[in-house]
Amino acid sequence: MVNQQKINADDFSLSTDFLKENEKQNQSRFLLITLFTTLGISIVYLILSELVMKFDVGVYVCAYFIVVHALLFLLLKIKAPYYIIGNLFAFLILSGLTVIALYSGGITAPVIAWFLCAIVSAFWYANRLSGIIWAVFTVLDVLIIFLLDYHDIVVKNLMPDSSYDFYAGVMYTGVIVYYLIVVFTYENWKQKASVALNDQHKTLLSNHEELTQQNEEIIAQREMLSEKTDLLENVNNKLNSSIRYASRIQQSLLESEEYFKELVQDGFIFWEPRDVVGGDFYWMHDYGNGVKTIACIDCTGHGVPGAFLTIMANDILSGAASLLKISDPRHLLIYLNQNVVKLTSKNTTTVEDGMDVSIIKIDDRKQELEFAGAKQNLYLVNNSGLTEYKGGKFSIGGQLIKDKRFDSIKVPYQKGDCIYLQSDGYQDQFGGVKNTKFLKKKYKQQLASFAGYTMQEQKVKLADNFLQWKEKEKQTDDVLVIGIQL
Repeated sequence: MVNQQKINADDFSLSTDFLKENEKQNQSRFLLITLFTTLGISIVYLILSELVMKFDVGVYVCAYFIVVHALLFLLLKIKAPYYIIGNLFAFLILSGLTVIALYSGGITAPVIAWFLCAIVSAFWYANRLSGIIWAVFTVLDVLIIFLLDYHDIVVKNLMPDSSYDFYAGVMYTGVIVYYLIVVFTYENWKQKASVALNDQHKTLLSNHEELTQQNEEIIAQREMLSEKTDLLENVNNKLNSSIRYASRIQQSLLESEEYFKELVQDGFIFWEPRDVVGGDFYWMHDYGNGVKTIACIDCTGHGVPGAFLTIMANDILSGAASLLKISDPRHLLIYLNQNVVKLTSKNTTTVEDGMDVSIIKIDDRKQELEFAGAKQNLYLVNNSGLTEYKGGKFSIGGQLIKDKRFDSIKVPYQKGDCIYLQSDGYQDQFGGVKNTKFLKKKYKQQLASFAGYTMQEQKVKLADNFLQWKEKEKQTDDVLVIGIQL
């Protein structure tokens, strides 16, 4: 619609330019016709002055007029400004006519009638101001001729008495013919200009009606868009409210970090969902007698879909630990996989919802650490460096692979060693100078460099390094890192 308005505006501009160009062409045509008229009259007068009236001054002045017209045609051809042509024409014509008047009877000379030609030429060819100026000059010219006659300062009359009546008739006839042609041409010009102006007016009215209709359509569309925007804002507000409520539900399922620190000797949880709710979460259970299990879970996707899976996994693991008293990491993975497959396979055979999981079991009384992973690894850091314990190659859930094997690993450790469970969100984050992934290698080097720092200091460094790496880039995935000092 905006483009259509632009087109209409362009059409109006083109029409206006055309009208101006047409006006200029009509003015040029009018000037040519009047010049040809005066040129023709000058030639006729030259012939009559030579052959009939025997008036030499008339011959010379008419020859002078012919030269003047040649000059004016040249100026017109090189497109000199009309006000220059008009003023020059008035000056040259008035000067020549004055000479004829002085040598053919003075104030009573019939050629005086032609003096109006200078005024008219200035008005029509130049402008209003030029016409007024040449009107003043013409009146002064006539007044001077009158004063010369009045004071008997008379130039010799070279017009033969026998030719005077013929001379008068020719002068008056020429004036009448000139003004008839000029007036007819001028009226024809103005009539054409009026027709063009009326056409332009009709075009403007048509464009105005079209623009008015378009404007009404735009207003209607804007109102409709405003209503839809309000509706979308309302839906978005409700959706955000629901997501915030889902976030509170998800957070209510997670144990607090204070409870986590009571469960273990010392540790931290660095949890950064990409959205309001996330697909990464942690789970823990205290069996008593120094036995506890802790899990790091990375569900398929993130946001609301991932959050639904976290609720499912939390219920399954809590049931396995509380009701069935399952504490072995391997058996917990098997139980979790069976139930996720069962719950996600209803009404479909192609759902691949699942999760990557790492579970540890700590027995403080026996000083034993057992680990089982489903596409997640365990890192142990001490003064000797970093040791990686790899989990299994299968994820939890999914329908493509029926027979999955999960194994447990006994992890030897010394008091003061640190272990880390994590999702892949941290190492997959884009950032840095070249906007590349953080990568697993750099992540492991970072953990190894934490040796000697308290767990709280490690969490601060972990968070700071993540923000520095990410900078202005959007967070790629949910991030979860669990650190425990044994």
